[in-house]
Amino acid sequence: MRRLAPALVAAVVTSGVHAQPFLPTERAAIELVRSRHTDSLATVDGTLAYAERVTEGAFTRGGYRVVRRPGEPFARVQICYRLGIDRPTCGLDYLVTVNPPHVEPAERYDGLARDLEHGPRAFLRALAREADLQHQPAILRRIEAALEPFNPYDWR
Repeated sequence: MRRLAPALVAAVVTSGVHAQPFLPTERAAIELVRSRHTDSLATVDGTLAYAERVTEGAFTRGGYRVVRRPGEPFARVQICYRLGIDRPTCGLDYLVTVNPPHVEPAERYDGLARDLEHGPRAFLRALAREADLQHQPAILRRIEAALEPFNPYDWR
């Protein structure tokens, strides 16, 4: 019986059950986000590619950035993009774990990630809304951004 216990512990440790952490590698995290099926059953990567194609260069992807903060049991994958005349930004955030594999938007009810989750058409409408805001004065853009959480209407 005493010989069985060390053999059992060695078998569990070498089998990899406890070896896989909750945090994915950068490549795995990015791949999980790219292949995520949104609420409209389109993938994130497919929706972004569609937006690039339809907007004819007004929206362009810039890549992915993986951020790990100390103490968080997940990784953040940020999708970088450029829209119209604004500077490039990494405004689409997803939270990713691998044990079990799980991907969700960091802000499910706010921002462009919400519209990305509702499919290609909702994402294009949100991009058009953001592009229209670029032509307004900076002070008005800041006021609208500050008041957005209190807006009772959903303009999607």
